[in-house]
Amino acid sequence: MINRLLVLSGYMLLMASCNMGLQKKDADYFILRGKLENAGQIKLEVHEMTTNKLIPVESFETDPRGNFSFRGRLDEAGFFVLRTDPSNYITLVVEPGEEIYLYGDAEDLPAFHEIKGSPGSALLSDLKSHLRLNYRKVDSLSEVFRESRAHENFMEIRQSLDQAYAEIYESQQQYVRQFIRDNPRSLASIIALYQYFGNQLLLREDTDFEYFELLSKSLSEEYPHNKHVLDLARRVSRQKRSELQRRMARENLAIGNEAPEIILPDTGGEMIALSSLHGNYVLIDFWATWCAPCREANPQLREIYDLYHGKGFEIYGISLDRTREQWLQGIKEDRINWIQLSDLRFWSSPVVSLYQVEGIPYNVLIDPEGRIVEKGISPGELEIVLADIFSD
Repeated sequence: MINRLLVLSGYMLLMASCNMGLQKKDADYFILRGKLENAGQIKLEVHEMTTNKLIPVESFETDPRGNFSFRGRLDEAGFFVLRTDPSNYITLVVEPGEEIYLYGDAEDLPAFHEIKGSPGSALLSDLKSHLRLNYRKVDSLSEVFRESRAHENFMEIRQSLDQAYAEIYESQQQYVRQFIRDNPRSLASIIALYQYFGNQLLLREDTDFEYFELLSKSLSEEYPHNKHVLDLARRVSRQKRSELQRRMARENLAIGNEAPEIILPDTGGEMIALSSLHGNYVLIDFWATWCAPCREANPQLREIYDLYHGKGFEIYGISLDRTREQWLQGIKEDRINWIQLSDLRFWSSPVVSLYQVEGIPYNVLIDPEGRIVEKGISPGELEIVLADIFSD
């Protein structure tokens, strides 16, 4: 490892001296030169990373000693991927006119490379390096997990490993946040903004919006017409609109307010409005046949319904199923005898956003005038509320 790094450092010094003799940069192009150890004569590919896909740009071969040179046209700053194959690649942040020098190991390009002449690419390399460091820590935890399966204190060991993983995840999360704060005018921070750890995004628009907004504002000043920056600005704007809509919906759904109207088809296709049940206490119950907790709650709801239906209690069941067959089969299996409705649009149903449903089972209890009494109550809590309402 030490020898490899010494060679890398020496090569970068050599490239720095060579750079002094280069001609004035052409603002419409970028140049990528370098040398790959353990390469021989191999094929390299350059792909441009757009906002939603990779576009092949060029493929070329190194010479027998692993040297290569590529000149590409570039109208605006962007992201490029240099790879030997789909699993062995590095991502570059390239500015028009940059002359980039890369030295690396063709056998493991992500782990062993150095970059000169591209500040954004160097930042991105640091970001990926820190991610690999934490991945190695996770690999060590996985090894301990495998070795301790037969241990008598396995559950305690597992809890300790879960805690250690959570700390590593949080460490990477904090690193990314600091990276963005330190580099708000670098396109490399866009990659940081959408970095995954395993299968989890480190930052999310709903919980870390300040970083999305910070980066959008600073990059819009630096790159006002860049497609990646414009895409980020659109995402930020969309998130702001969504948050405004959610806030307004939460205010509309406050206890004491009138419940928003719903009109959905029942199992026979007849449209039934929520307002048609005025005069009763109504539980709007969001569920689905694929939701195990929902299915477990249905027998309890059936008992409550049978007990209080004659006294003025209704259930307005809304299924988030995708197929009519599954929906009807679930109704039959759970012996549901209250009103059942669905547009079979899954989470895309308009009622999901209307009632801010983020998980199921979820319910809203309304009074005879259609005002909201309770939200998100369990069957046990519902029974206590109804017992008090109908105690007379």
